[in-house]
Amino acid sequence: VCLPTGLGKTNIAILVAAARLEQFPSSQILVLAPTKPLVSQHCHSFARFMALEKQQLQAITGTVPAEKRQALYAAQVIFATPQTIQNDLEQKVCSLEDFSLLIIDELHHAVGNYAYPFIAQEYLKQATQPRILGLTASPGGTSLKIKEICDNTGIEAVEIRTEKDLYVAPYLQEKNVQWEYVELPESFL
Repeated sequence: VCLPTGLGKTNIAILVAAARLEQFPSSQILVLAPTKPLVSQHCHSFARFMALEKQQLQAITGTVPAEKRQALYAAQVIFATPQTIQNDLEQKVCSLEDFSLLIIDELHHAVGNYAYPFIAQEYLKQATQPRILGLTASPGGTSLKIKEICDNTGIEAVEIRTEKDLYVAPYLQEKNVQWEYVELPESFL
């Protein structure tokens, strides 16, 4: 799902997660985001709108000691940084077998040696009911870049909406842009 910032990517993720949990009630959901603040933000958003007990939603980042993370993987919805999940998969601290949905935020990072391609491939190997939802506001400048991201994650369908799209236009907020020019330090130049 490619949508401009502020147009509901997280809401789509919450709805898909709720549908997967309804379809597979004993399954788990894994939400990946590249930074600790984004992991926390997603955890709070899901907590606001999903009818789950607080302990069923767990944020897992590298700041949580490895020996404590294993117990947290029992939660129904896990929010994590990709490096943490990759490390825990490599160390056999966790398994993706019971996860019915993998949500990858900032999907455009799924290139090169970033952790997203590794996790997506492991997920597709391990999960018994796999579904991947990728979210980004900037999918890449070319169709080749988008294809690379899809190939790296096993994603088969892409939905892109821009600010000019008729479906999106009614929901746009007016932007007030004010440019601020700053002098860069010599070291930056």
